[in-house]
Amino acid sequence: MTGFLAELGRRLAERWFTLLVLPGLAYLLVAAAAVRLGHSDWADWRALWDGFGALTEGKPDRQNALAVRAVLLVVVAVPVSAGLGLLAQALAAPVERALCGDWPRPFAALAARLTARRATAWQEADTAYDEACAAAGGQAAAIAHAARRNAVSLIPPERPTWLGDRLRAPAVRLGQEYGIDLATVWPRLWLLLPAPTRDILTEARTRLDAAFALGGWALLYLPLAAWWWPAAAIALTAAAVARRRASLAAEAYAELVESAVDLHLDRLLTRLAEPRPAPQQGRALTERLRRGL
Repeated sequence: MTGFLAELGRRLAERWFTLLVLPGLAYLLVAAAAVRLGHSDWADWRALWDGFGALTEGKPDRQNALAVRAVLLVVVAVPVSAGLGLLAQALAAPVERALCGDWPRPFAALAARLTARRATAWQEADTAYDEACAAAGGQAAAIAHAARRNAVSLIPPERPTWLGDRLRAPAVRLGQEYGIDLATVWPRLWLLLPAPTRDILTEARTRLDAAFALGGWALLYLPLAAWWWPAAAIALTAAAVARRRASLAAEAYAELVESAVDLHLDRLLTRLAEPRPAPQQGRALTERLRRGL
């Protein structure tokens, strides 16, 4: 047990350092460059290097003081970096809402227009698909129209973004296929899934959350552009990568959720098959488990 706890602590420490501290340290370096260089000397790397060198170089009688300053800087930088990492994780939630099209009221009109545009494109492709299926020898055209329709959304669009409809698609498609409410069924089904299946689903969701967290870092980098314009390029690059990763991760996660239901829903139906325990049986069981207490 001691070895297991030690290994668990080591892995948690590695994960904490990788996900929070390292990105936070990178952010602190960029922030230091922004403050040191500014807009006018944005590419003066020599001045930046000289600034970092001043922390460790000096007269012999000042070496101890400089060493203490460097140690204190590291001691302070680690918790600050972790705090920045936690802030980026917190910003992942609004990033997720933004990418999924869950926009606040001031943007409701824009969301409605984008949703209507996507719905029109989807309906046109779906109509062309039905016509191609009805036409003789229209199989190739039907495949092309289906691909164009599915590129817009797998279901009739109800969100202004592709990502929002893709994450909504499993609930809609599984409801049409099996007549289930996925939000109600999923917690019970999750308890019956084999451990390897749950691990795969958890890993897929973790990748999706990591993409949203990267979007949170993009939001943190953006204010630094007020002092150092290359920070804007970093923020835009991080935002583009986050959006791309989120799209790929959402596709994988949504497909895995549907697959899990397809393969294991029968187990849940079997476990909850009639006859269900009668209320008096439940009360008797409760009294037995209480052991008269």
